[in-house]
Amino acid sequence: MTKPLLIATIVFSIGAAALGFLNRGKLMEVRTELETANSELTGTRQALDTAKKDIETQKEQITSLSSEKDTLTANLGEAENELTATKSELTAAQEKVTATESELASLKTDAEAKDTRIAELEQQIADGAPAGGGAPAGNAEEIAAERDELRTVVAGLQDKNTGLEAQVAELRRKEESRQKSQMRQGLQGTILAVNQAWNFVVLSLGDRQGVVPNAEMLVQRGNQLLGRIRITSVEPSTSIADILVRTVPRGLSVMPGDTVIYQSQRD
Repeated sequence: MTKPLLIATIVFSIGAAALGFLNRGKLMEVRTELETANSELTGTRQALDTAKKDIETQKEQITSLSSEKDTLTANLGEAENELTATKSELTAAQEKVTATESELASLKTDAEAKDTRIAELEQQIADGAPAGGGAPAGNAEEIAAERDELRTVVAGLQDKNTGLEAQVAELRRKEESRQKSQMRQGLQGTILAVNQAWNFVVLSLGDRQGVVPNAEMLVQRGNQLLGRIRITSVEPSTSIADILVRTVPRGLSVMPGDTVIYQSQRD
């Protein structure tokens, strides 16, 4: 009786030990899976935090770009207004020169006609007052008075002609000086705004820096040459230039922030 019980106890103990071993292995496997799951969850949370930071950074960049766009749009609007005003001033100046030259020619013609009339009156006086005789005093006095009046008018016209000639000469001198003036070799500036539709740019350089119309400048981004531009109008601190599209390589474009450099062309 004792022996069967002992055997049964041993078998039960072995079974319990085996079951405990199996349960321990299962518990270790569950713990490993749990640690793996926790590790994956931690990685997922870190990735989510990184994604959130990236989204915030992108939002900030979008806000910054939007602000830059608004600034560039405003600068472009100002540049277009300046360009329109400059063109209007140029047209007005050209019209003034034309009108002044036309008025000068008209005054010269008028003065010549009056000189001719004075000569005729003087001849009438001479013809009407021969030695020993004379024309009626009243008639002679009227002719002389008309002659003196015409001389006064001619003198005024001559003074006005002199003033107009001086104005035309000064306008021409300024234009010649402007055309002959040269920019400083190596002068550098920055493109403030670009109008892709009309192919012109606004520069950070102007008359104060020695910029002159019709000068050509290089456009660079870092060490890369992007093309050339030609100055069309100059303000005190800014200027406007046309993009010489044929000089810009295919696939590239001039952008705000690009550098412009003046290098005179030598034969």
